[in-house]
Amino acid sequence: MLCVVFTLFTAQIMQSQLSLPTKQIAGNTFYYYQVGNKETLYGVAQKLGVTTEEILRYNPDAQGKLEKKQLLFLPVTIATSQMSPANQVRSAFGNQQEVTVRGSEAIKHTMQEGETIYSVAKRFNSTIEGIISNNPRLSPDEYGPGAVVKVVPNSALPFYYERKGIKFYNYKIQDGETFYSIANRFGVTDHDLQAANPDLKKPKKGKQIVVPKPYTERVLGDMQSITLEELEASYAPRISELYDQLVTAKRNSQVNIGIVLPFQLHKNPAPRQGYLYTDFYKGFLLALDSAGMTATKPINVHVWDTEHNLNVTDSLLALPEMLDMNLLIAPSEPKQLERINKFGGENNIDVVNCFTTKNNDYLENANVLQVNTPTPQFNRRVVDWFARQFEGYHVIYLMDASNEGKEIFDDLRGHIEQMGIHTSSLTVSGELSYDNLSRHMNPGTRYVFLPSSSSKELLHKVLKAMKTAKRERIDCEFCLVGYPEYVTYLKDYQTDLQDVDTYVFSRFFNSKGFRTRDIEAMYKKWFNGEMFNSLPNMTLMGFDLGMYIIKTLGQGIAIDNEAPLHRGVQTSFKFEQMDGGGGLINRAIDIVHFSTDHQITTLVQE
Repeated sequence: MLCVVFTLFTAQIMQSQLSLPTKQIAGNTFYYYQVGNKETLYGVAQKLGVTTEEILRYNPDAQGKLEKKQLLFLPVTIATSQMSPANQVRSAFGNQQEVTVRGSEAIKHTMQEGETIYSVAKRFNSTIEGIISNNPRLSPDEYGPGAVVKVVPNSALPFYYERKGIKFYNYKIQDGETFYSIANRFGVTDHDLQAANPDLKKPKKGKQIVVPKPYTERVLGDMQSITLEELEASYAPRISELYDQLVTAKRNSQVNIGIVLPFQLHKNPAPRQGYLYTDFYKGFLLALDSAGMTATKPINVHVWDTEHNLNVTDSLLALPEMLDMNLLIAPSEPKQLERINKFGGENNIDVVNCFTTKNNDYLENANVLQVNTPTPQFNRRVVDWFARQFEGYHVIYLMDASNEGKEIFDDLRGHIEQMGIHTSSLTVSGELSYDNLSRHMNPGTRYVFLPSSSSKELLHKVLKAMKTAKRERIDCEFCLVGYPEYVTYLKDYQTDLQDVDTYVFSRFFNSKGFRTRDIEAMYKKWFNGEMFNSLPNMTLMGFDLGMYIIKTLGQGIAIDNEAPLHRGVQTSFKFEQMDGGGGLINRAIDIVHFSTDHQITTLVQE
């Protein structure tokens, strides 16, 4: 405790010692000090709390004996920049805390009011180039309060920069000289010359005068020695050009895609999982064959088989060519996905997770692209659509004891209640009768029925009564809202869903229209077989992702908030940045309308 008190006290003394008068000279503010009788350079340095070298840097003529009343000038920034390490206690001067992070691992820093990319670089002893490279989605004008910046502390090496400043020289006034003639002789302004000599009203022959001469020198320094003002002056004029070189140019040269999946080609026969991933890859190739010519730059696809083995995955990630990838497509296996996500985050390589929602790396890792909309964001999108679509409707909850899909129902119900929508509940135990349903419906009212679970059993229990009501209750308008699981019930219930006018929300949907038939024909031509049967269809997933990459990266468009919506055959894409510096999540969800005219319409909510 005594040490802390002493440190703060020393810092406060330092601050009071530099309570000197100031002058504006050539746009910069300087302290000036008038030398007293018999004072030496060393004594003045001790008195002011700076080094003799610093005094000489700005006052070269102070090398010899100091003259009484001689003026010495120091820039105001010296007050903190020249403190000894023991005195650099930021709490004595402001709210910013001392940075204690060591090593080379990246950390995340949320920028505060008044911070800039330059102050962050200096604070963490990182390079401007490194910060730009590690944060490609932040343009130079987006470094401000609230921005979450990935920084590698203590990674800055010494570098050359131009240091501009003013040195103060002594000059003996000659006969007939004026401020104007002296200023003109030394290439300074009359105003700056007079400011550097505040006690001299009129030049007199033989009188010593201080001449402020601007200079520029190339200095080898580091983040500790360069001032914040010098750092900003050095980088600000070329920061946009630097961003283009480090981010835009890399984006615009070529696209390297790494597909890192457990095809398990070493097994004979391959397991079902291997066939699914293989079909995904085939769909990706079909996309490149269909639209690859529309890309404005080369797309190079590199494929690796992880063999469903974490050791193999680690070996692949150690390959030098992995660092050249713009995008990696990772599997759903938790450990492999986690490892690849970590590699992407450490090396600023985007990683696409399009196979699972059971990984939360997107919350923290800015390089993760989460294709399957996470449940909280998915529910929020459904609620927003529901509020717009069914404004003025009366909601009837169809309640049963099942818990399937209960999380989405509870979320929807909570928001519906908050919005003040009229609601009522109808308990369904056995098969719902038409009479029981009809008693809950009033003439001239619009209803939307919302089951409390996504179970197939509950859907079966209510469909017959709802189909009868559609025929008999022509005095009412109503529809049914269903869950993503309903997509798997279509083989048995598609016609019934159309009869009662149903809306189903889902992360993906394939209407099996002409686009699907075209892909099936291409698949058969290329691979001499049929697409592997799965839900979602892996071939279509690979095709949709491949088409999206061609329309974005292949045409020089970054995958970020600004990238346009892509409507896929099965999956649509519209990414948005997570709050707090996380990754990108796909906000595009499908609202599938099974209408009474037996049409199927997919509405993409972006």
